[in-house]
Amino acid sequence: MTAVDRSLEHRRERTERLTRVGPGTPMGRYLRSFWYPVAAVVELEKWPVKKVRLLGEDLALFRTENGTLGLVADRCPHRGASLSCGMTDGSLLRCAYHGWAFDTTGQCVDTPAEPATSTLKARIKTAGYPVQEMGGLLWTYLGPAPAPLLPRYEHVVRDDLDKAVTYSDLPCNWLQCAENSMDPYHLEYLHMRFLNWARKQVGEEPNIPIRKHAKVDYEIFEYGILKKRLWEGSTEDTQEWRVGHPIIFPGTLFVPIKEGWVEWQFRVPVDDTHTLIYWYDARTVPAGTPVSKRVPLAENPWCTPDGKYMPEVINAQDMMAWVSQGPITDHALEHLGESDRGVALYRRTLDEQLERVERGEDPMGVVRDPAKNTPYIKLPIEQHLGYTLEGAPASSTYIFPKREVIEALP
Repeated sequence: MTAVDRSLEHRRERTERLTRVGPGTPMGRYLRSFWYPVAAVVELEKWPVKKVRLLGEDLALFRTENGTLGLVADRCPHRGASLSCGMTDGSLLRCAYHGWAFDTTGQCVDTPAEPATSTLKARIKTAGYPVQEMGGLLWTYLGPAPAPLLPRYEHVVRDDLDKAVTYSDLPCNWLQCAENSMDPYHLEYLHMRFLNWARKQVGEEPNIPIRKHAKVDYEIFEYGILKKRLWEGSTEDTQEWRVGHPIIFPGTLFVPIKEGWVEWQFRVPVDDTHTLIYWYDARTVPAGTPVSKRVPLAENPWCTPDGKYMPEVINAQDMMAWVSQGPITDHALEHLGESDRGVALYRRTLDEQLERVERGEDPMGVVRDPAKNTPYIKLPIEQHLGYTLEGAPASSTYIFPKREVIEALP
């Protein structure tokens, strides 16, 4: 085997290690160290049982008639019917096929067709996972006990902010989405030059100001990596350079949109070739303005109904770049340069975190100290941006539509 062949083999082995998320894989064990949002609270208002998929596992999410939340393996241990097709019954989830009932831990507590003397139910237990409600989303943890604390991120738990969530179902691996956060240079091309070009093709004004990076920097901190940028013509006292904004490990982005308005991007690894993204936006409101406790949900599509990319839409541009790499991109075919050192740092740090989990240690970003979680986790983030996309026509932007727009969507 030549040196080139060995290098390709090594890079493909690394791709496999960093992208496979199922039970028992190195990345799967690492990712199970964290809590993930799996649904919006409003979804269970329409129907109290929902099938979800997380880290390669099919699961049944439910809210019982007494308000308790549960998440269990979707396959009924009896004859294999889907429990997400079942019904709630008091504090239980009951299979629609033969009525076997399970509590929120996955323990079978009723087998109606069996004799009264049967002890079968006591021997039947399926997987059950904890569920918590926070910020209008439902979160779960699939890892080993004891579970860490669900991180109480500031803008997710504050009750004085107006919030809305959009979601995107993407046919690609989670790493392709997460690595985008460590690639600052794509902003000046994808969201500036390319956006202007795309707007021009559809007969609209190409009026996005073009900026160029003077330099970028990265800083590892307690919860992940801070990304910092300095635009040409700006001074080093800008908050984008002094503070920056973070990617919280394993793959959550926290970014300012404009003053008083932030966005979280929770990237949820569904399985090896699918990712669910919750775009979670929170904005301050004028003093005295009532804030709704209900957090609405709407789709943030990556393509048109007939499957075409939407190159003139800002969020869809990112998703176009991720999805177009294929279900799992082959890192062995990449040619990284100096401008990709953020991506390289991210991958190295992931390797280090996988090793920590293999040693039985908590990885970076896991919260177990209640003092850090009270009243909430406040992360460093720039408050003022030195660039703007405000010149973009409204039709090119799908970042936090107004609440009334989301509420009116089907």
